[in-house]
Amino acid sequence: MKLRLTIIVIAVMTASVAFAQNHDKRMAQIRQAYADRLEIMKNKPVDEGVPFNEIGVDVAQNLPGTGLYERHDKYYFTQEQYSADGSMDSQLYFMTSRSTYAHGMHVYYWEFLWDSMEGDPMFAYLVRQEGDAKQEYRFYFEKGKVIKTIPEVKQWPKDDLKPYVIKTPADVLKLMKQQQATFKSLLEKN
Repeated sequence: MKLRLTIIVIAVMTASVAFAQNHDKRMAQIRQAYADRLEIMKNKPVDEGVPFNEIGVDVAQNLPGTGLYERHDKYYFTQEQYSADGSMDSQLYFMTSRSTYAHGMHVYYWEFLWDSMEGDPMFAYLVRQEGDAKQEYRFYFEKGKVIKTIPEVKQWPKDDLKPYVIKTPADVLKLMKQQQATFKSLLEKN
């Protein structure tokens, strides 16, 4: 009996160590990809006369109850390549979105990072500013699942993380998929 218990304890400890190492490795990959994307956008390289791949969308409107609403979205994407079916295809790899309500009293700034090859969500970052109070949220993903949130979900405010309704980390994944669909529709219009 002691031998079985010892084997089980060793197996659980080994699995825990392996999980922690994989988790740390994924977090390092995400951080490196994020730093690489920021460097690319900072330098905005021009490749053989082809401009940097970026789409900007600005919206301004007067909303009932809050007044002026402004939103500025920037989509950064890979150079178009021919896909297997002969169509042109680009991958969205980074997006920023800044929404301002009530003349700057409420500001929400998002950054989204996708894998530039597969298009899988990797990271999302939200800065939520309500007057002088400022909160930051980070979401880390692997294979379509949330692997870490900072702060943890139990420490989130009781109201939604607007301007999008975010009640759970899974809502962030849905939002990232919506942004990918919006990007595709913007490309089709060009």
